[in-house]
Amino acid sequence: MPFIPNRGTGPELLDLSPEFYTLEEHDAGLAELRLVNRYLGDIRAILKHLSTMAAGRVRDKWTVLDVATGSADIPVAIAGWARKRGIKVCITGVDVNSQAIRIARKMTGEDPMINFAVADGLDLPFREKSFDFVLCSKTLHHFTAEEAVRFIQGISRIARRGYIIMDLRRSWAAYVLIFLLTRLFSRNRITRSDGPLSVLRSFTPRELESLASCAGASEFRISKEPFWRMVLCCMRH
Repeated sequence: MPFIPNRGTGPELLDLSPEFYTLEEHDAGLAELRLVNRYLGDIRAILKHLSTMAAGRVRDKWTVLDVATGSADIPVAIAGWARKRGIKVCITGVDVNSQAIRIARKMTGEDPMINFAVADGLDLPFREKSFDFVLCSKTLHHFTAEEAVRFIQGISRIARRGYIIMDLRRSWAAYVLIFLLTRLFSRNRITRSDGPLSVLRSFTPRELESLASCAGASEFRISKEPFWRMVLCCMRH
């Protein structure tokens, strides 16, 4: 068995139309994803890199776009982090799935820092450099390589100060871990199907570097995070 599996191409259930799953399965899948983001370090990694990129700008008012926001656990975490530091921030969460946006609005209540819109990550309806920072977590693997290049270009176009793209790192170890975790702790059909497949559909750090270069990114860095995550950061000076 090779150390790195070949990249998977089969669609995840959430990439299909809603007729392939129930609303209950969708909502439960997002709830389990929130737990994964919390306990396997997704939120921690985003906040770490955002803090580094925004150092020295505490007195500014930031605008942040979270692409493919899901149920908005990352915007909620950023808002809480900013309040503790006295940072003024306006966060917009977008997702192509209107059901996810409905849940996100419910999860955030009336938080004045956060607003939402339905939007496709491959066709973001925002003008050039309209947000200080653009973020995206665990979405890049849903795209083909060509779509991933377009996605990075779109995010780069909108980001004024920089962007952060986090995703899984493809490996057999990550696949086995996610396969076991989804069998031990979930009975949700979407989680059990999409979790392991997400690992197989993800890129390697070398592949991500190539995608970023093809997208015209400059002065970017790629860092490895615990639990087989990786982060692409691009900072503008």
